[in-house]
Amino acid sequence: MKITVYYEDKNHPTILEVPDDECSVWVETDYQMRLAKAEDKSAVKRRTAQEIMDEDYNKPTFNNNQTETRRHTSLDALDPDGQHIPDGTDFLKDPDKREQMEGLHAAIQKLQPQQRKLLHQIFVENKKQKDIAAEEGVSPQAITRRLNKIYAALKNILK
Repeated sequence: MKITVYYEDKNHPTILEVPDDECSVWVETDYQMRLAKAEDKSAVKRRTAQEIMDEDYNKPTFNNNQTETRRHTSLDALDPDGQHIPDGTDFLKDPDKREQMEGLHAAIQKLQPQQRKLLHQIFVENKKQKDIAAEEGVSPQAITRRLNKIYAALKNILK
């Protein structure tokens, strides 16, 4: 069975060839999960694999959320040298890492209060840029520009 995936670009879809038996499992699992959650069981119908893909994954909001998640994940998962940080790493045990973290915290303290607040919202509260923009009545691009200025300032401080 062929399934069309729109990965951030509706003009260039990816066509996946998925074995029919795997699609059957996916369709049945989706049906059972939706049936378990539904109040009106008779209203729940089986969706085709493409319907599942379109409704759950090919929506622009899903792709936007995935972009935000990838950005956070990529920033969280790499140390300054570009090496993957394994889960459970204790930076306080490694003197070099501890020194780097202390330097980063000191650099963040030199930022303006509104810049520190934005970093806190993004990396501690895990808010999305579009949500922060909506709260502040600005465009998401304005938040991106603010973050780029913050990153540049941190880079200069940490030199």
